[in-house]
Amino acid sequence: MGDRANFAFVQPNGNSIVLYGHWAGHNMLANLAEACAKAQPRWGDTSYATRIAISQMIGMDWSSETGWGLQVNELGDNEHKIAVVDFGQRTFSLHSADEYSNKGNKIRGMSNIPIFTQDLANFCEKYSDSPLLTTV
Repeated sequence: MGDRANFAFVQPNGNSIVLYGHWAGHNMLANLAEACAKAQPRWGDTSYATRIAISQMIGMDWSSETGWGLQVNELGDNEHKIAVVDFGQRTFSLHSADEYSNKGNKIRGMSNIPIFTQDLANFCEKYSDSPLLTTV
């Protein structure tokens, strides 16, 4: 039993770091927006922004043996739409799951075609309680 969710962070080389959260589905968009808002000072540096956002999502669970996982270009178990953050393009998108056997997908288990995409700042402003900086 769980509330499994995946969060993908697109890297400049086209790969995606995927954060799997066993109990992360509840309030997943608000939690992701909050994490991305905290990373806003480093949105121009994808590696730092990704690390900050992932650290914010995992929180105090870094020493836990269970609950969170990281993969590259592949989903963990999943029960929700897949959130994708691209700090380089400053976008947020939501994707449906797809067959793991579909080798044409950038992320195994996720459809390449987004359900919707929006500006990352707009996403953070809508779902986060943290104020964004006026300039980045």
